[in-house]
Amino acid sequence: MYRKLFLPVLLILFVQISFSQTIEIKTETKTETKDEIKLSAELKKQAVEFLRESAGEVGNLRTLENRISFASEMAGLMWFHDEKEARAMMNAVVGDFKQLLVQYDSQINASGIELGGDEHYYGGFLGGGDQSDKARLMRKLAKAMSVRQQMTLSIAEHDPQYALDFYTGSLLTFSNPQVRKRFEEQDKYFEARLVNEIAAKDAGKALELGRKSLAKGLNYNHIELLKKIYEKDADKGAVFAEEIVGKLKDGKVGADDFYMLGATFKLGADNYDKAKKDNKKPMFTEQHLRDLAELTAQGVLKRADSSEGRASEYLGSIEKYAPSRAVQIRAKAAAKTQRGTDETDGIRVVSNGIATSVPAPPMRAVPTGGQNEKNEQEEMMKSLQTLGKKELPKEQREKVIARARKIIAATPNRQQKILALSALAAQVSKLGDKELADEIMKDAQSLLVSAPKNYQDFMEVWMVASGFAQTDAEKAFPVLDDTIFRLNDTISAFVKVGEFIDLSGEMIEDGEVQVGGFGGSMVRELTRGLGAAAADATILGLAKSDFTKTKALTNKFERQEVRILAKMLVLRAILGDKKKPTEEN
Repeated sequence: MYRKLFLPVLLILFVQISFSQTIEIKTETKTETKDEIKLSAELKKQAVEFLRESAGEVGNLRTLENRISFASEMAGLMWFHDEKEARAMMNAVVGDFKQLLVQYDSQINASGIELGGDEHYYGGFLGGGDQSDKARLMRKLAKAMSVRQQMTLSIAEHDPQYALDFYTGSLLTFSNPQVRKRFEEQDKYFEARLVNEIAAKDAGKALELGRKSLAKGLNYNHIELLKKIYEKDADKGAVFAEEIVGKLKDGKVGADDFYMLGATFKLGADNYDKAKKDNKKPMFTEQHLRDLAELTAQGVLKRADSSEGRASEYLGSIEKYAPSRAVQIRAKAAAKTQRGTDETDGIRVVSNGIATSVPAPPMRAVPTGGQNEKNEQEEMMKSLQTLGKKELPKEQREKVIARARKIIAATPNRQQKILALSALAAQVSKLGDKELADEIMKDAQSLLVSAPKNYQDFMEVWMVASGFAQTDAEKAFPVLDDTIFRLNDTISAFVKVGEFIDLSGEMIEDGEVQVGGFGGSMVRELTRGLGAAAADATILGLAKSDFTKTKALTNKFERQEVRILAKMLVLRAILGDKKKPTEEN
């Protein structure tokens, strides 16, 4: 039990350390603060030049989809530094993309293809599926639409109106009405995501789009949108909340929507209490909450599985805003519990054909034991979380660290052990004991397999590199250098196998992995997903230590599309929008 709790705490500490550098700047002397700012400015300047170099390399990619995807992401990163240059870059990408759609539109019209509504054109394992010219063309078109979504999200990060204009306008490029209709129907699944992106920048525009979407029917996306709009602008959030309540009160919410209704009510009730404490306008008025309490209570009472246990998540709030309904729910739950007790409290005994109930023997408490150990564990957890605080004496910190190392050593899972050691070393380094941090990292490095082969092996190497990036970045470079050398063989083998099974050209086209289109907005997801939290801090740690060596690492990837992707990860870590980590990411 202790180890299950211990390892997640170390993970949390690792992420906290990753983001601690910018916080620590505030506590340094004025001279050190200026030096840090100068270093950051110089690093950004070098990164912008690296971005321009990488943008030139994108032009050498074989497939237009990859070129467009990478170029749009780079334009998005340039936006953080120079909006004018970024717009010029993005305008060029938009022009190339529209030209691609014109080309596909021309091919569809020339071939006389008739598009139905239910056909599926995707290939399967070992090339299964439709391999006709029509299917190939439709697969290319679907890939282009994935690139369109990625471009839209890249633009929306900076200019929501431009993103919306591009998204709706690009579809008008098709002269074929069947094509337009086909993708208009598919767009509604993406629109909710786009509006959520827009809400982070422009609450007014998001409210306008949210209203249009709400007219088509309420779904969970609207609840998430409400959170985003309210976070950006409480007044506009309250307006959208009122419209959601109106939609819920129109009587069209079915039994399947009960949990969405409950989630809305719980969100509103929690927010109301917090907003009052913060002297902020709440999402929902008190009357709205009474209405939602009534609707939620009706839903609880109608459900066949209704019980106090099932309703407990909402019961406290229902009791506050609709007390009479809470009484009904408790009464119904009590009646159901009593029926269950009557049936199960005794043991059914059949004698001479007559069934009777005999009281069940009393349950005896099983001694749990280990209470002292449990208390020790709880104290240990508190100690770990206070390692970096000044009030903890040095001797006590050393004792906590020694105990932590002992627990990690007893952990049977190698990957967890490596991760925990790397996290602990980073925390120790933050405390100023570089020698001990280096010793702990040596323990972590000794656990790595000598020749990584599978995904887990490579992830363990990355964990060690992440630890070194926080303790002694210079030692991370040789670790990653050797790993990339080995990884090149693995990537090459993957491409060979991919070409063998991918007859439809969905993953690999013209000998190039379709990073831009395969799997939807793959470039965007990879550069944001891999660049989050500790991974982002790892790259930043390497770049701050030696930007030239960090650039050199990316150039060690042999395949061009993978090499550019690695550069994108470095560029996003340095130039991307730096936000405080949240529970979600």
